Amino acid sequence: MTSGAAVDPWDLEGRRLAPLLDERCAVVVASTDPMVAARTALGLARAQGQRRRVAVADLVGESPAIEAVLTGDDPHGIADSFLYGVSLNKIARPMLDTDNVFLMPSGTEPVDHEAVYANDRWRRLAAGFQQVGALLIVVARPSVPGFAELCGYVGALMPLGDTTFPTPPGIPLIAPPAPPPPPPAEPSEPPKRESARRAREAAQQDASRRRTQIIVLILVLGAVAIGVGAMWPQVLERLPAPLVTLLQGRAPDTTSVVVPPTPMDSTPVDSLRPAGDSTAALADSANSAPLVLDNPADSLRAARHAVYSPTANTRAAALPEPRVAALQGVALSPVLEAGETWFRLTVGADSSRQSVDSLLARLRSDKVIGSGSIVSVPYALRLETRVGASLVGSRLAALASRGILAYALRQPDGSASIYTGAFESPVQATALADSLRAVGVAPVLAFRTGRTF
Repeated sequence: MTSGAAVDPWDLEGRRLAPLLDERCAVVVASTDPMVAARTALGLARAQGQRRRVAVADLVGESPAIEAVLTGDDPHGIADSFLYGVSLNKIARPMLDTDNVFLMPSGTEPVDHEAVYANDRWRRLAAGFQQVGALLIVVARPSVPGFAELCGYVGALMPLGDTTFPTPPGIPLIAPPAPPPPPPAEPSEPPKRESARRAREAAQQDASRRRTQIIVLILVLGAVAIGVGAMWPQVLERLPAPLVTLLQGRAPDTTSVVVPPTPMDSTPVDSLRPAGDSTAALADSANSAPLVLDNPADSLRAARHAVYSPTANTRAAALPEPRVAALQGVALSPVLEAGETWFRLTVGADSSRQSVDSLLARLRSDKVIGSGSIVSVPYALRLETRVGASLVGSRLAALASRGILAYALRQPDGSASIYTGAFESPVQATALADSLRAVGVAPVLAFRTGRTF
């Protein structure tokens, strides 16, 4: 906000609410009054931009509040990116008079329709922001078809304004707290004045008491610092490795764009090779013979639905934490997105969309995952069939010892089939299949069938 300009009350409201987003990396901001949503979103962005990179996406459609602080004259925006493939990083423009905040305007065509709101690309865009710790704020209209899907892909909703609107079920709501009460009115009559002598004595006593408190605080903090310094190596040894890395300092952010290119297409990458070997993996997979689907007749009963969790660009970073790893149907699937190697984590497998919706709601409620959405991944690489229920644990452990994250699905006859990966198309599985063959495992491309144990 430029100096000397009138203070926007909704901008101030956004700044007041900004701490509610400290633990979030993506949120939809919506109101029945689009101007309220846009102006509050800009206040949120200004406050959050003081500590991390922020992008504001205009799904209202040429919002005057957002257009007023755009820099540059490039007309392209969200519509051009989603409908015609213009890079999201190309359309992101710095916000006027504000560091670290970027704006993604609506673009040359309308954006308030289902083709944009319900576009699966929002899920991957939100995942990219989560990976780098940046914040995506999507300003939207709750009346547009596809609003519920948009909130599901982004992962959270902040409703604003005096007029309420129906909120999508199962979406975490960031409810603005009530503003602080006004300060008490000044007394109508001033209190009786003390004598000058008593006022001076009271001031001297207050000053003496504050000096004593400061000296005691300094001594206590010094003692604590000495103690912590002496025990610091022992403390670090007992802390988890990720927390030690965080305490010892993170690498500086040298990214030159809002977030790493956020991919929208999926092509496979080898999950067993080192992260740096993605180029060779792709070259090998390009020359591989196409996989033959083993059970095409099972397409209608495929366990295609799963909960999608954000991606990471290394296999180590994408490996599930213990609470997620303990779930059923956990699959780690390497893909190529925008020329980079990414690893996608999915949980669960069911032919019923309703069952997986319930799983996602339960995982959010139990705070096992912070965000997520439903994805259709009917294909997998089948490693074994007709495994007795009592042997499933030992078979999965044996595969894990070879670096293969596998999962089991119970079949109608009571036996289990063991799979690895979960893919949207057969071609995505090619590179992973080649890697498995290289370590002596013979996978079969199949529609994954059955249900989790």
